[in-house]
Amino acid sequence: MARNVDKVCQQVEQAGLSVQLKANEHVVLVLRGSGIVELRASGGANRGGSRGVGYRVTRGVSYRAGAHDGTYVSRPEVQRIIDSDGTAIITTHRVVYTSPNRNRAWEYAKTVDVFHSDTVAQDWRASYITVSNRKKTSGFIYRRGFARSVRDRLVLALAIADGTLEDMVVALKAEKAELECF
Repeated sequence: MARNVDKVCQQVEQAGLSVQLKANEHVVLVLRGSGIVELRASGGANRGGSRGVGYRVTRGVSYRAGAHDGTYVSRPEVQRIIDSDGTAIITTHRVVYTSPNRNRAWEYAKTVDVFHSDTVAQDWRASYITVSNRKKTSGFIYRRGFARSVRDRLVLALAIADGTLEDMVVALKAEKAELECF
């Protein structure tokens, strides 16, 4: 299995990249036509009521004396595409996004969570990477047809970074053997 991973990394590295790789870092996937997506607040509303008396000061201007008993209820975060037409590069140490407008990197050593979304836009899918050194959760987007390949390569890269590649291989072989029994 390790020889196959090395072969994939070598083939991708020959494609030519503008990203400076770190020591012992290998490219797992180059994804052109990608973008950046962020989870952003979508506002909210005050719920509740107020007590007191209101009176008109002048035409179109009112004043309310009293107290407000309501609370602010925020709406769920929405997915916003903030850049597109760039290149996402999945390596064995990080995911790097480059475009003429923005650059971003998600280091695996600082990763808190990785999750995927199929509801970004009609033909787009996303992989979000929450990192400890950034307040907002962000990720990269790719076309629907590439979702399986991108997600599999990301899992592979994370396993290599964590040093759990052999455990993953053993688990996949066991799952394959179990499925062949049917």
